[in-house]
Amino acid sequence: MIVFVGASQAGAQQTIYDETRVLYRSQWSGGFMVHGDGWGVQAYRGIHRTAKHVQLFGLEIAGMKHPKEVKSFNPYYDNSRGYFYGKTNALTIVRPTFGGKHLITDKIRRSGVEVNWVWGIGPSIGLAKPVYLQIGKPDAIPYVTIVTERYDPSVHDVQNIYGRASWFKGVGEIVPYFGGFGRFGFNFEHSGNADGIKAIEVGCTIDAYPEVVPIMAEMEGVTNKQFFFEFYLAIQFGKKYIQ
Repeated sequence: MIVFVGASQAGAQQTIYDETRVLYRSQWSGGFMVHGDGWGVQAYRGIHRTAKHVQLFGLEIAGMKHPKEVKSFNPYYDNSRGYFYGKTNALTIVRPTFGGKHLITDKIRRSGVEVNWVWGIGPSIGLAKPVYLQIGKPDAIPYVTIVTERYDPSVHDVQNIYGRASWFKGVGEIVPYFGGFGRFGFNFEHSGNADGIKAIEVGCTIDAYPEVVPIMAEMEGVTNKQFFFEFYLAIQFGKKYIQ
């Protein structure tokens, strides 16, 4: 009996989370994410409502590409910058987020994994920035001069496009599109410290707008969307606080 109890205690010492467990009141976390048509950043403030439920308030910023985007280059100039033929706007989505994180499986070892399911909703603000290109004049090789113009698919083609202009060109002409956002996923937290956050999150998001958001010129079978459904993978870091 003594041997059995001793073995049980030894096994328990090897398996239980051997730090004093405390109830946290808040947390901060942030990180990077990739999805099927781009990448983004996240930042969250969490309020611990119970030991198993965290209320989340956050902000996500995600770039959104069109599936038909293909990078092209001017074949006559080696120092030209690549551009996306047919792309009229660069879309960035801003998501103020309200949501929650709910415990499924707690961590029982220092090296264990805590599993949560997460959700988020909020407004989706699509910022469509017009694309500017460097255009060769006249429309023949070699160009006499190169000017910067807003891309117009009815005027500009592979004969006169020299390359991509600065991304910041056109920032003052951004057009906002207002819609809604939803997210659902699973969060796997594996930090070795009880108050640390190191997590991998996988899930899906949807951004919905009342109208089509123009990213590409609609030609040759290319169409734009008003609903953006994506799977994502995020890496997050942060810290929990007792105050």
